[in-house]
Amino acid sequence: MRLCDWLMRSTPLWVAFVVGLLAVASNSASAQQSAATADTQVEESELADLASRSLLLDVVQNANRVIAVGDRGHVLLSDDPASNSWKQVVVPTRSMLTAIASGGDGQFWAVGHDAVILKSTDSGQSWQLQSRDAELEAPLLDVWFEEGNHGFAVGAYGLFYETSDGGQNWEQRSIDEEEPHFYTLFESANGSLLLAGEFGSILRSPDRGETWVRLESPYEGSFFGGLGLSDGTLLLFGLRGNLFRSTDNGETWIKIDTGVTASLLGATEQSDGQVVIVGLSGTLLRSNDGGQSFTLTGGLRREGLNAVLPSDGGGLLLVGERGVSLLTDATAGAVQ
Repeated sequence: MRLCDWLMRSTPLWVAFVVGLLAVASNSASAQQSAATADTQVEESELADLASRSLLLDVVQNANRVIAVGDRGHVLLSDDPASNSWKQVVVPTRSMLTAIASGGDGQFWAVGHDAVILKSTDSGQSWQLQSRDAELEAPLLDVWFEEGNHGFAVGAYGLFYETSDGGQNWEQRSIDEEEPHFYTLFESANGSLLLAGEFGSILRSPDRGETWVRLESPYEGSFFGGLGLSDGTLLLFGLRGNLFRSTDNGETWIKIDTGVTASLLGATEQSDGQVVIVGLSGTLLRSNDGGQSFTLTGGLRREGLNAVLPSDGGGLLLVGERGVSLLTDATAGAVQ
């Protein structure tokens, strides 16, 4: 099923969101992105009273610091999300931010529309614009960093940028001649990298991104997210509740019945091994057997959920259409 078919069945708000997220054009990109090429007239984000209730697309935690990113360049920080304490910081863009990653030692990178790449070296308190190309008219949709200065940013029409110096310079690479939209980039327990996206595209790198090989895909729809479990299991998920599981590093895949038709967008593994996947229409799936089967949690508001993190006390921190939500054992079945 193509993404345009799914959009026709989505609510108006989510149509606007996804159309905005995928408002891409096939203009050719420059061979290298750097801070020196950034537009000097980029506007800063604006502080908003309801930023924590606005559209948020991703969230990450390193040590005690949790950072969420989303619409209009919103970046929110918290050292105590259980108390619903969030601080918005100003960043040098108003572009929608789609993903965030941590590189350790207080370093974070965020990416988004206009091929924007931001970096923070002080745990999110301040941000520098590393790259921007508004003329490209293509968003970056995910970012991954290992400890140190090596990382990747990926996005629409096969966009694939690599840095080996912490983002001072970003080199564009072509790793797949079909140039699909790349939606998700993640690491498996054995250190392989998995990249997936449009048309069921799945690529794997055994050498930290130096080389990539295309894997046989179990279906032709889009993968919006993926997760490498601690036992080596891989999960890929996307349109209309499609979910696939691999125990051989992506060589073969088994379809898992989710019982839902809502698109799946984000996932996490909790410390006790429970796997949680979230998506549109308030979808929240849980697995206690390493992703072999999932149970749908009922009672959530029918809001789009984009990403999820474990929270203190076994709870879940959710970000999505209505901003930040906290789900605890005491509030199970109703998002605060």
